[in-house]
Amino acid sequence: MIEGLAARDVGVLLVLFRDGELAAQARALGTAPVILAGRNIAWPLTCRRLARILEERGIRLVHAHGYKAGVFCALARAWHRFAMVKTEHGLPEPMAEGTTSALRNRFYYSVDAIATRMAGATVCYVAQDIRKHYARAHAGLPAFVIPNGVPCMDRRRFPHPSDLAQRHFNLLMVGRLDDVKGHDVAIKALATSALAPDIHLNIVGTGPRQSELLLLASSLGVAERVHMLGFRRNAYDYMAHCDALLMPSLHEGLPYTLLEAMALGAPIIASGVGGLAEVVENGVTGLLVPPRSVPELAQAIQRLHADDGLRTRLAEGAQAVQRSRYSLDTMTTRYMQVYASCIR
Repeated sequence: MIEGLAARDVGVLLVLFRDGELAAQARALGTAPVILAGRNIAWPLTCRRLARILEERGIRLVHAHGYKAGVFCALARAWHRFAMVKTEHGLPEPMAEGTTSALRNRFYYSVDAIATRMAGATVCYVAQDIRKHYARAHAGLPAFVIPNGVPCMDRRRFPHPSDLAQRHFNLLMVGRLDDVKGHDVAIKALATSALAPDIHLNIVGTGPRQSELLLLASSLGVAERVHMLGFRRNAYDYMAHCDALLMPSLHEGLPYTLLEAMALGAPIIASGVGGLAEVVENGVTGLLVPPRSVPELAQAIQRLHADDGLRTRLAEGAQAVQRSRYSLDTMTTRYMQVYASCIR
């Protein structure tokens, strides 16, 4: 969004709760973010600080992403009035960081629904599936489905990672290592006898399930074919040069990883859930499999492994669809229309 709005000479104030990777990327684009207190123990003070920042900058509209941002922005309106747009990127997920964190996040999700309504927010959803989930909670609020979008990319610009061995058929997964992403399903599929031994699974990302996944790979005898690569800032390099991107998620909104892989011409195998099923047309722009189905995931992997022509057709089809329907320009245009309506 920062890139898309900057291309239209729209200034952006980015407010974040932590100084992490997103903040670093924003600075690289020339946008210095404002970092609020990470833990927000004294939340009234944080809300007042946020309101003061928005008032000093003359902000008339705030676009909130995530339940925590939605709550704090809604409460900040008690001190400074502004129009509010909120994007729902996915369904609520169980947190794995411990009982205290899980209870806190559950509380935020509950309060978020109330705060969104109190603020009279305009709500946007990245997929129809998510809109249906929130239909009751957001009944009566202005609502739109605006899919995510990414810039067009040329895979030739991205170097081949040295740890992505060219003698292997390289499957790739990119994302947080938690239950919902289906890493365990991918490892079990890799261990089936139907798959050739040159098929390797490369996993980019970190998360609470890493140790469990390594133990699973070892117990199934495929530890040498599962490569935990950790966090990689150059994830595009891996997507541009993998033989197939796997997304065997249990549920999803509309992940940027999917659209980025489409833009880079990577063949895709995904679960037929949420935004994945809305974007990927089975056999045309990717292969869809039922969630949690190890045999069908293994069969789809084997199809791509055995058919170079199919991989090429799926990659080209996905790239064409991304450019026509899920571009950064298309997403920015639709949000600009929503912003203008809210300000009026």
